[in-house]
Amino acid sequence: MRSRAVIITADDLGLWPEVNEAVMAGYDAGIISTAALRVTARASYPAMLSAGMRPNLGVGLHLVLCDGQSALPHRHIPNLVDRSGNFVRRPMEAAWMYRRGGKLGDELRLEIRAQIEKFLSSGLFLGFISSHYGLHLQPAILSIIKELARDYPISAIRKPAGPMWRANQSIRRPAWERRVERGLIAPVLRWGRMRSGAFLGPDRVELLCPQRPVTEHAAAQRLTGAPRGLTEFVCHPSSLAARYDGPGELAVVTSATVRAAIAEADVEVISYRDLAEGAWSRRAPAIEPPATAVPER
Repeated sequence: MRSRAVIITADDLGLWPEVNEAVMAGYDAGIISTAALRVTARASYPAMLSAGMRPNLGVGLHLVLCDGQSALPHRHIPNLVDRSGNFVRRPMEAAWMYRRGGKLGDELRLEIRAQIEKFLSSGLFLGFISSHYGLHLQPAILSIIKELARDYPISAIRKPAGPMWRANQSIRRPAWERRVERGLIAPVLRWGRMRSGAFLGPDRVELLCPQRPVTEHAAAQRLTGAPRGLTEFVCHPSSLAARYDGPGELAVVTSATVRAAIAEADVEVISYRDLAEGAWSRRAPAIEPPATAVPER
């Protein structure tokens, strides 16, 4: 058993048709192993169909509780979304709102349950849960996920680090505002990570392509240079968001050069489903003691 493994995850499956096509191309190229599905996005249904045709592609639920649309209509969660079903746009505002219990907590529980149900209705295996802006680690939301894990097959979650949070921030906002927001949200996510021990997850989460411009060589180096344990590398191929280089990341996840580098390195590519089903473990295989020779009589 190898001591190093990576999960190569494409986020925002279902957000746009271009992303769906890119994720499937990356999987077919043998690089992407997992995808995070946004079930409330407009292109989620064709994404479910495409993922269902690839049973070895690990798929998880990318919860949307901020800067996106809800699964339930406004009349069921009037304190959570506006009349068009939109959540608040800023993650810090969402994290502050969701600390409260009462009606808002009840509505939050209903919405998270609805997104899980919508995912499971596709027939896909729920490999893990992540979220937009990492809000699944906000203590109140994490408590709800723990509670719902009694009813649904939730065994693994993403446990993100600082680089993921910085990548999700809008580049249109002033740098000072982004720094303040990071400083306020970081302790919340660290506390959530410490309380997430009931779930499986990677040892670390990093961006596959943090540098600009994106290059195949740099991505291959990051993958083959992964430290011991399990590292999740997150990418956004063909994303239309300005904060990502969608075309560059598409080139990386369909690159024969990157695929060859992974094949030659002492690193195993697995999915969250492999982790959830126990197909990969951080523990080294047990070494059997040498057999004791039996003296001849």
